[in-house]
Amino acid sequence: MKIRYNYVPKNEVKYCESTLTVKEAYEYLKETGYRSVPVLSEGGKKFEGLIYKVHLLDYLYEEKGSPEASIDSLVKNQDAFIYEEDSFFKTFLTIRRLPFIAVLNENEQFLGIITHANVMDVLEDSFGMKTGGYTLTIATIEHKGAIKDLVTLLRDINIDGMLTLDNGEKYLRRIIVNLPGELSPEKVKALVAKIEEKEFRVTHVDQIDK
Repeated sequence: MKIRYNYVPKNEVKYCESTLTVKEAYEYLKETGYRSVPVLSEGGKKFEGLIYKVHLLDYLYEEKGSPEASIDSLVKNQDAFIYEEDSFFKTFLTIRRLPFIAVLNENEQFLGIITHANVMDVLEDSFGMKTGGYTLTIATIEHKGAIKDLVTLLRDINIDGMLTLDNGEKYLRRIIVNLPGELSPEKVKALVAKIEEKEFRVTHVDQIDK
């Protein structure tokens, strides 16, 4: 999955020009209601980093800094970006400590941002929240070919999605499988019994409405 399918485009992003003063940036953040926005230069093309409301406040009221000073020294997280052609899952390594990360193209031009909401949308899709259906949480003693064995058991059913948890654990792994909503409760019950005849245990069955 590529970044380019899952980010907020530039025309929907609030940002500060790098030429703003501390006072102007603070007033802008108050107006938008955000605690942080991207800082851009070169007419909105180049990503410079993030500016935070808390740092502006500290500068103005704790450090007694000049309201007319440039925001340059207060810009943080200059490395908080990812490229449009990167895998979306690369965001998990970066965004945890940040409110959002910038998206750049191959020419280093700013295209938009990825927010925590974008990440949640992808996770919700993985859990079948958008399509509905049944979500089975299946526990198994970790062994080679566990996923292959499970897929073989479900070979007559269209699997809408699959997610594994506890990767790297030596003894136990959980596998989340999304199944179509058109399955009857009786069919789901029969599938659970079939799965549990092997080295699997179905710990949860959730029915998700669209």
